Amino acid sequence: MTQPLRIDNPSDFIELMPFLLGYTPQDALVVYGITNIGLAGPVMTLSLPTDPAQWRHVAQAVASEFIHSNRGRGIDVLDVVVCLYRTPQPGQAPEATAHLLGHMADWMIDAFVDLGHAPVKHVLGIVGNQWWDYSCYWPGCCEGETLPVGDHPESVTAQLRALGYASGRTSGEIVAEFRPTQTCAARYRQAIDQAGADFLRDTSTRHGLLLGRDSTLRIIDGALRDLRNDTPIGDEPAARIILGLQDRHARDRALSQGPADELPYERRLWADLARRCVPPFTDLAPPLLTLFAWVAWRQGDTASARHALRAAITLDNDYALARQLHQGLNRDVPADRLLEAFRTAAAEDAANDEAALRTL
Repeated sequence: MTQPLRIDNPSDFIELMPFLLGYTPQDALVVYGITNIGLAGPVMTLSLPTDPAQWRHVAQAVASEFIHSNRGRGIDVLDVVVCLYRTPQPGQAPEATAHLLGHMADWMIDAFVDLGHAPVKHVLGIVGNQWWDYSCYWPGCCEGETLPVGDHPESVTAQLRALGYASGRTSGEIVAEFRPTQTCAARYRQAIDQAGADFLRDTSTRHGLLLGRDSTLRIIDGALRDLRNDTPIGDEPAARIILGLQDRHARDRALSQGPADELPYERRLWADLARRCVPPFTDLAPPLLTLFAWVAWRQGDTASARHALRAAITLDNDYALARQLHQGLNRDVPADRLLEAFRTAAAEDAANDEAALRTL
């Protein structure tokens, strides 16, 4: 019979986190709730802001959301473990970065204490290949310890791998799939700029808007056919899709609704288009990131979905669909339930557009 996995010390939690998340965090804040149902406790992650001036507000918001969202789901969190991941800034020693994270650790502890629920068991800082435990008050203890390598047969990493678990990619590798690229940036910028004037003119009327929406969807269908034939997307149609999906109705009808064998091509399309949203057009990316996230979710890749949705929300804090999908992920809503709702809404929207065109 398989022995239960034992988590005895802070370094065990550090080894455990990538397996719980499905990826290795970088420059991130992770909150893990210990419950009485084993290791499958609730986890919340978000990018750690680059500017430390934002950290106190983030600590308060995260603690409140973590406690209240789990209470709403009937989950009793007994203790909390917080992991703070940060890459040293250029010229900054790991010790200086760890000292800076100590302020965030204090704010996280204070935030949970103020809520009067779920005491903080550990606050761990992971910098480079070292870790600190800010909840340890013994001088010189748990400071700058070397990260566990997981090569010991009794380590947490070895045990989880033996059980078939994988730690997955790093968060940097995940976001590289859809992050704006530096390669060909000038070309992509020029394509969007040139397509913009024509698009605005063609969709300036109600009739033009409806025709433009239909055109966007037909170009998307053509791009997916090209991808199935390993044909790359041209700059002009790519720019036209990016602009067309700023229309909420076009975006909603472009949400993945087809069979599973279509998903790899849809994922490639949305990732490609998101990478083309280079400055100064990064504000055009939220629809593409949201469409990408929904496809990743349908594929079971919730780590990529969460990263893409957080990127969309960072660009536009009021982007409703990204927030709704992110909330659905956090509440473990089955993707199939949303899929049926999206299919119904898309069919109704298409019918309304057809009726509107007949009256114009």
